[in-house]
This record gives sequence, structure tokens and C-alpha cells, in this order.
Amino acid sequence: MQDNFSALLRKAISQERLDAYSQHCADDSDLNLFPHYAWNIALCESLYPALHGLEVALRNSVHDAASDSFGSEFWFDNPDVISHARERGTISKVNVKLAQKGKPREAGRVVAELSFGFWTTLFEARYEQILWPSLLKTVIPSMPRPIRTRKTLSTRLHRIRHMRNRVFHHEPIWHWHDLARQHSELCETVGWINPAMLDMIKVLDRFPDVHRLGVQPFQQAFAAMAEPERSNPRPSAVERP
Repeated sequence: MQDNFSALLRKAISQERLDAYSQHCADDSDLNLFPHYAWNIALCESLYPALHGLEVALRNSVHDAASDSFGSEFWFDNPDVISHARERGTISKVNVKLAQKGKPREAGRVVAELSFGFWTTLFEARYEQILWPSLLKTVIPSMPRPIRTRKTLSTRLHRIRHMRNRVFHHEPIWHWHDLARQHSELCETVGWINPAMLDMIKVLDRFPDVHRLGVQPFQQAFAAMAEPERSNPRPSAVERP
């Protein structure tokens, strides 16, 4: 690999970030680290449709169910429903953000601005007697009844949230031994909420192929960069599965 290219790429990525990869690679040469970095990007990209689908479907399902149950689309303003300081603080920040943008405070806008962490928090034990279990069947209609509990769903959602945060903060996930299982659980959870959303995600979902092919396509692409410039002046893009 050309020294200048390698040095520039290391500068762009930073040594600290590459260190997070080298600790999981027996071979920490550029010809191994960079392909793993690229594979990780591809894996994160391939998880986006399912993560997107879950976040959108979950927040809208909770919002619709809570609006019907509490008789107002502004149910989240009710201190008897959202009574904890952390969640109320999150809503206040959204209110400020909308005001700063000059946007009207409509229920749909607030719901869209609330973070995924806000929605997963609503499945914690402190909301057991406020939202659950009365809304579970409405919010998660296709979740099998024997396992349809707030606790089970909370555990699942917090695990997904951890993966989501790693993906969106550009952290390495390629070395997770259960990544395929986590992807499967993510898609399953989307289907529990809204089967139509899962059908749409399946059209876009490239994760199985990206994960199955592994790092080899990226190793081949980076190896081509190491060839003399006269035989391969410009590396071709990695072919997507």
C-alpha cells in the first residue's frame, strides 16, 4: 500500500480509533486494519434500514396507543403519565428546539424529535403501572403472548439501543460473535410492532450478505492498492452484494 495513502488514511481515521480495531486483530498491519474498518462501515450501513424501521414504528405505535388511552395526543405533557424528571427534561429540550427553529409545537413534531432512548426508557419498571401491561398488546400486537411482557421487551430494546449507539457513533461491531443474532432479533422486533414495516425492510436489508461475505472483499480491494501504480492506477470500488 502506498505510504502516502496509508498515512493520510490513518490521519483521517485517527490512531485512537484504529486502536479499537487492532486490539481485535492479530495482524494490525494497514492491509488488515483498513479492510476491517471498511467492513465495519458496510455492516453499520446495512443495519440502518432495520434500525430506522424499529425507531419509527416503535415511537408511532406507542404514541397512537397512549393517545387513545389517555384521550389526548399530548399525553406526554401529562405529569401523571411522564412523571420522571429525566424524561420530562427530554421533552422540555425538544420544546426549546422546536421554538428555536420557529416550528409549531405539534404532537407529531414532538414525537419525531424525541430520541430512541426516550422511547426505550418508557419500558423500564417505573412505568409498569402507568403504561404497562395495559398498552402492550396495542403497541406490540404481534409479539407472542407467552413472552409479551414489559420486562422482556425492555431487555430486548435496551440491547438494540446499545447496538444502535455503536452503529451511529461509528464504533466497531464487526467482531461481535452474536451480531447475526442481534440483527435477527432487531428484525423480529420490528415485525412484532408492524409486519408491513418488516416487509419493507426486507427489500432493503443487505446485512446477511455483508456479514456472510466478511472482510475478504475489502482485503482484496485494499490489496489492489498495494500493487504498482502502473498496473492498477485507481482501485475499483468494492462490489456490493
